[in-house]
Amino acid sequence: MLKISPCGRNDKVTGKFEMTKHTQTGLTLLETLISVAIASILILAISGFINAALNAGQSTHMQNDTLQQARFAMQRMVRAASKSRHLMIPLGENTNPINSPWSESVRGDKADGYPDIGVLAVSLDPTLDRNKDGWADANNDRDFLDVNKNGIRDAGEPERIDEDTGNDDTNDGASGIKGIDDNGDGINDNGISVNDNDEDGTDDSIISVDDDTDGIQSEDWLDHQLFFLNGTTLMERLPNINAADGTAYTEYSIADNVSQLRVERVLGANGSTVLADITLTLSPSGGEPVSLNTRVAVGSGL
Repeated sequence: MLKISPCGRNDKVTGKFEMTKHTQTGLTLLETLISVAIASILILAISGFINAALNAGQSTHMQNDTLQQARFAMQRMVRAASKSRHLMIPLGENTNPINSPWSESVRGDKADGYPDIGVLAVSLDPTLDRNKDGWADANNDRDFLDVNKNGIRDAGEPERIDEDTGNDDTNDGASGIKGIDDNGDGINDNGISVNDNDEDGTDDSIISVDDDTDGIQSEDWLDHQLFFLNGTTLMERLPNINAADGTAYTEYSIADNVSQLRVERVLGANGSTVLADITLTLSPSGGEPVSLNTRVAVGSGL
């Protein structure tokens, strides 16, 4: 038969069996509650530090991203201006206040009350050859200075670029630059004809001549590189490679959250050098704004 012995011990002296009493150890309910409260406080404090660190990290990341976007966009505009022969927008001030009572040399500054937006337009870099075929993208007719008159471009013979523009400088069938308010009066492509190259209401056409004496007129138009605001997005426009005319171009975004693009046409100290003073400000939601300003001489990089 199975016998269950009570919990106890035998006294070695008397030989009698004695029951033993177990002592219980541990935390009381009050001590447990206090421990839980302290742990909760510590967890909340640590969570606060972690959240603060994460927020600071996110803020720093946003600020760095905004700064990188601003620098990239500014570099694109500065390079375009320094590698160009012509600052197309902003225009020089029109001396006839009847045609343009607003400022034409500043774009993106609404101080004059006209609803203009920031625009920078320059003629395309005459050395740019994106497809590496040996001809500049801006050389629409592939004309060159034929020194030895053999009809073949030999080594050292330079290209002739923008040497045979027509009445419509940009060859896009629109007043000024297609889709753009050239003169800052708030209206796109407003002019009396497509020959109004600066949208000032005056026909800029001249008698078409064969400037490069190749038997063809107006075959090398003025290609443009353009930067403009579309809402809060800064867009860049480049002509397509081997474009058939000035309407073949591609636009793409180079910066978001842009709150200001201001471009001013300024003359250098010598009175002949044309400068572009560019201010770009990005203001991301929930982040600190970043503003950059640069003044670049047009053509200084050629």
